[in-house]
Amino acid sequence: MYGVTMRVNHNGLTIVLRALSKEDIPVLVEHFSSMKVHLYTKGIFAQTLENELEWYEKNRKDPDGVTWAIQPEGYQFPIGVTPLHHINSRENSCGSGIIIWDPAWWGKGVAGAAHLGRTLFAADYLNRWTIRSSVRVANDASRRALERVGYTIWGTEPACILRGGKWLDTYHLTWLHPERIGVLYPEGLPKMYVAGVANAAIALEMARREVVFP
Repeated sequence: MYGVTMRVNHNGLTIVLRALSKEDIPVLVEHFSSMKVHLYTKGIFAQTLENELEWYEKNRKDPDGVTWAIQPEGYQFPIGVTPLHHINSRENSCGSGIIIWDPAWWGKGVAGAAHLGRTLFAADYLNRWTIRSSVRVANDASRRALERVGYTIWGTEPACILRGGKWLDTYHLTWLHPERIGVLYPEGLPKMYVAGVANAAIALEMARREVVFP
């Protein structure tokens, strides 16, 4: 499935999270031909129009996931996507991800704004209490963006992918709903999650102010 439209105004940047369309697919094909984009992803091969159209249809029909295109306000094309996975889990949990394929928008705060919208939707509209994500250890910017909205690293997986002759490790992270801690941890929140939950509370309140559904 594709997500409803959200407008996020965060730290002076406004982005729109919207449904992806078939007209967007050539942009994906162009950027996914670059190894820059694949540096921290699972893939290492260029994508064709046919590949991406199949991916588009698969996501459109998937009842267990929701994906948004990320588009800066006033910009002509989407610059990335951010999904939630396994949204029908009985454990009130789901997975999350993001990829920004346009290098011109790296380091501009796009991921942070997208995380706010996606997290708000998961917490306040899907009633998800925990959200999982993963990031390569070498990808400091992506890790920091996740931590700022409340994700906590709980483990490290060694040697996940090979890039440029070097094996890259992966962090696994989780976001805990700050208003559900008493249910999730009735005997007390583990110390390793305290800072993350504090950040999650700040981020969730921020998202409730900064995310608008047109």
